Amino acid sequence: MVYQVRLLKGIFEPYRSRYQLQNAEGVTRLGSKLLLLYFLSLLVYAVGGYFGIGSESFSKQITTMSENEFEAGKLLIMGGNMLAGLLYPSLYIFLSSLYFWIVADVPYIKVVIVQMTLFCLQILEKVLLIPFFILLDIGNDGNPFSFGVISQHFLRNDYVIHFFSEITIFQLLIIFLQFYYIRGLSDRNKYLIFLMIGLFYLATWFAKAFLAYIHVGVFV
Repeated sequence: MVYQVRLLKGIFEPYRSRYQLQNAEGVTRLGSKLLLLYFLSLLVYAVGGYFGIGSESFSKQITTMSENEFEAGKLLIMGGNMLAGLLYPSLYIFLSSLYFWIVADVPYIKVVIVQMTLFCLQILEKVLLIPFFILLDIGNDGNPFSFGVISQHFLRNDYVIHFFSEITIFQLLIIFLQFYYIRGLSDRNKYLIFLMIGLFYLATWFAKAFLAYIHVGVFV
């Protein structure tokens, strides 16, 4: 059976997609879908950089900066967003696939396809958040889909708040689909698979929280 990469089908028809992927002996339309994901990622991050999304710590220091420092900061943020738009899909799709290939003993190309499918949800989440960030003038800690808003009522530690802001309903859905696909493709114990997936996303959330904790102004 030749598996045709259809990313939306992988999200809305996971049972059929997993079955076809289990029995796939070849893959088609992989390259074109990869290029599409890279383009969408670059576009979304570029739009976010244009509107200054994620640069709240920098914006607070505008009154203390010279004109040259302000322009340098804007270029740094825009360039960083563009670079992130290219690096993020590479890390999420290929590097994380290497991790799941090792721990779950699943053919690497099949894990890549799973990660490509899940990356669509990552992009969708960012797209839906752009209007909230722009119109309501809120940061990632005010993400209405996350636990960050609730955590601000009980916690005062910025790092911990950043961490809970990374836990969203989209991320929980991604974890569920990840487990569903990997469990069907792997012969490993389901509890071990769930543990490995959980550890992966915990590490990701801690890393993102740390990056959000670092103020852009430090580098300007």
